[in-house]
Amino acid sequence: MRSRLRIVLAEDAVLLREGLVHLLQRFGHQVLAAVGDGPSLLAAAREHRPDLVITDVRMPPGQTDEGWGLPADSSPSSPDSRASS
Repeated sequence: MRSRLRIVLAEDAVLLREGLVHLLQRFGHQVLAAVGDGPSLLAAAREHRPDLVITDVRMPPGQTDEGWGLPADSSPSSPDSRASS
């Protein structure tokens, strides 16, 4: 049996974001939040403490690398948490 992941998803392209949410849910995962910008990703990751963050790298507001550093910055401090880049 597969484990059900609790996921926060960040993607600024609305159609892609909604398609990914649908796909993840179809495979039994729980999407806790689906957001479209870096600050919202940070807030959602801190609020929900997901098992997995899936993020676009270039997102508003700057279209540079907002999605790259945010998941690691918002990782919980528990011994079971992992961040990778």
